[in-house]
Amino acid sequence: MKYSTKKEIRIFAKNIRETLDYEKLSSLIQNNLFSLGQWKKAKNIFCYYSVKKEIITNNLFSIKEKNWFLPRIEDKNLLACPIDEKELICNKYGIPEPNTHNIDTKELDLIIIPALAADKKGYRIGYGGGYYDRFISSLKHNPIKIVLAYSNLIFDTTYPDEFDQKCDIIVTDKEIYKINC
Repeated sequence: MKYSTKKEIRIFAKNIRETLDYEKLSSLIQNNLFSLGQWKKAKNIFCYYSVKKEIITNNLFSIKEKNWFLPRIEDKNLLACPIDEKELICNKYGIPEPNTHNIDTKELDLIIIPALAADKKGYRIGYGGGYYDRFISSLKHNPIKIVLAYSNLIFDTTYPDEFDQKCDIIVTDKEIYKINC
């Protein structure tokens, strides 16, 4: 089926995601992530806290060789904050976030970005709030940006607009798309 808007893709992706074995697929996606040289080199990683049927990331935070940072929403922006799992609070969307100070984003080597869907050109569709696009566009340096996505939610286009930020790599359960590296 052909989709002609972001909204149509977003609705389709939410429905498909409910039918997936997200635990099994998350494991395959993580294995592909771990194979990347960019992952192996990264020390300071900004990553989302997975909820609902998102690709699981929460078990990654136990990898002690990496320094982990979670987003915290402040107004319409994301801040990068060190993880203290004992100090997480739920934000207005019900997503756990740190209740700690934020860091200078120049410390980040790698950013792991959630997606409902993505395209082969490096664009993603999230929930529509623009938080990650604003965060990425505000960076003063260029860390590796990786989108985690289910393979059956990769499209030829996601109809990006001028605010959408491109990622460097898309990691799925079946393939790795290297766009800007």
